[in-house]
Amino acid sequence: MSEQFKKLGESRHGDRAGTDQPVRTDQATAPGQPARAASLPPWSGALHAAWGAFPNVASDGAQATHTIDPGISIPPGNPDVVYAPTLDPSGKTCIEVTTFYWQGGNGVGAWDWCAASPGFAAVAWIDASFQSTYVTTHLGPPAYTVQDVQTDPVTNSWTAYLYNYSTGYWDALFTSADPAKLVNPHGGWSMFEVYTEYNSATGEGYYCTETAGSSFAAAGIQIKVGGTWTLLTTSNSSVVPPGSVSSASLGCTGLSFSLPSANDYWQVDN
Repeated sequence: MSEQFKKLGESRHGDRAGTDQPVRTDQATAPGQPARAASLPPWSGALHAAWGAFPNVASDGAQATHTIDPGISIPPGNPDVVYAPTLDPSGKTCIEVTTFYWQGGNGVGAWDWCAASPGFAAVAWIDASFQSTYVTTHLGPPAYTVQDVQTDPVTNSWTAYLYNYSTGYWDALFTSADPAKLVNPHGGWSMFEVYTEYNSATGEGYYCTETAGSSFAAAGIQIKVGGTWTLLTTSNSSVVPPGSVSSASLGCTGLSFSLPSANDYWQVDN
């Protein structure tokens, strides 16, 4: 993967490790449609923003079903990266599992936060083989199911799994460990996240055009606390930002945000 993509990913951990959670908004015009009148103030550099559910407890694992859109194509030269959905169980985890869309392709990656130089340590590209093995359609659009759990509380070893719908078993995607992270009290996240730059031709982020008509969702979001799996609720998690969401904050004026089930099921439509 390109050095640019790696650096974008490396910057994400510090942004979300503290108490201030980032906020993003993006919207696109549909392919073949005339560009919308510019409605957002221009910005320079990458706008980093997100919306989703954030557990308020440090868990020992997380699980969710994530939609994918194989039809999204980010063209060469487009600087944007969309991480949606992206799942991180807690501050002590070693692994974040994210669906990503960028100019180098679309995939599901395990980001290793316990590596000396954090980055993607394993990637399953969203190709025909991936879809025939890991994809279901019970949400409507194609989707895969991920589980990210602590497998050793002493060494703080974590393993991310993808559910194999062909065999009925969980396939390991990646494993990592670091006991130093056991002291991190922060909760994790399940969210829609983007890095976008201003497109003067549309007055919005570049990714708006390439994701027009797409839907991003995470459903059945669960966390594992004390050995018990529990769906996210309004009691054990918060939606950030709370209340009414401004699509402009994510650089895309046509985004819409919904919670089909609070807070274990969120959806973002462009």
